[in-house]
Amino acid sequence: MPKMTLKLPKLAVSMREGAITRWLAAPGAAVAQGQPLYEIETEKSATEIESPFAGVFTPLVEAGGDPLPVGTPVAEIVT
Repeated sequence: MPKMTLKLPKLAVSMREGAITRWLAAPGAAVAQGQPLYEIETEKSATEIESPFAGVFTPLVEAGGDPLPVGTPVAEIVT
């Protein structure tokens, strides 16, 4: 069972950090490819991020915390 790590994506050229405002999938939940997993807030917008593949979801950081640098591991999905 491969484990895939999801990192905070870079949504714009100037984006350096973003805050996860809420998780849209519960820890341990089975998620489908394309299912919204979490919401990111940046200086300019709030965006829902979808799952790139199906599997069992585990968040690695708390929602509502301080902004995180782009590329920070935020969740895992075991496929």
